[in-house]
Amino acid sequence: MKALDVPRFEVGIREAKTGQMMNREWSRAEVEQSAAWLKRMNAKGNDVYIRPAGEHGLVLVDDLTADKVFSMAKDGFPSAATIETSPGNYQTWVKLSDKPLSDEARTVAARLLAKHYGGDLNSADSKHYGRLAGFTNQKPKHTRDGRQPYVLAHECTGKAATAAPALLERVEQGLDKAGAQKERQRRLEAIQAANPGYGSYDPTREYQRQAQRLMAKYGDDADLSRMDWMIAQDMAKGGRFTVQDIEKGIRECSPNVESRKAGHIEDYARRTAEKAWNAPETQQHRQEQAQEKAREAKRDRGQSLG
Repeated sequence: MKALDVPRFEVGIREAKTGQMMNREWSRAEVEQSAAWLKRMNAKGNDVYIRPAGEHGLVLVDDLTADKVFSMAKDGFPSAATIETSPGNYQTWVKLSDKPLSDEARTVAARLLAKHYGGDLNSADSKHYGRLAGFTNQKPKHTRDGRQPYVLAHECTGKAATAAPALLERVEQGLDKAGAQKERQRRLEAIQAANPGYGSYDPTREYQRQAQRLMAKYGDDADLSRMDWMIAQDMAKGGRFTVQDIEKGIRECSPNVESRKAGHIEDYARRTAEKAWNAPETQQHRQEQAQEKAREAKRDRGQSLG
């Protein structure tokens, strides 16, 4: 517990018959004070587990051989705490950061490490319990001569992983990519669900309506930048929307813009809107519209006078 260096822990006691987990959140001192009770629970056939509570920078890699634990340390992922859960089988707590990491980042990092070093992918997430050393592993398959093996603590140095920065960079890239894909899917679904009618004055709805029409014509593999341009021109010609409206429609609704224009979405949306607004054919169209409106107004005045 000292090696994990967190203020509070969650202790889980898995009930032998039902498999249900009884959870307690304690400080290190409270865990130590509860050792006698935990021993009694363990003696009744219940397994005892532990994990850091709250936000932290630790991940658990489960079901490793001693060679794999050594390989991890050699590659810059030394174990902050090495736990032998049964003879020849190990769990390692790896400290990736002294600062808290998100649940998503810890889950992705744990999966990458488990996959690379042959750990248990089913245990690779941000909330998985590790076994608490000093108690017995109650799984029946480990029974020998009517006895259960003790969970043993080996090296517990608390060392941080020197290779963690490179791993966390990969994790962030993966999360960014997943986030972009999720946002793209959300925008595509919004486009597909858009009301085909014109409806009220709403630049995002207008973008979605027109994107729905274009994607039905050209398919999901349509050139999305070209689609942005076509919609921007049409909105600029219509006379109902401003440059700022067109920019908003592109920024908030354009599919995959998070990855297509990563780092300069605002600039891309603004430039596309301004270019469409100032394009000669757009200006000519608006001028013709204005002239037609003026002629209609003149005819209406003439009719009223007559």
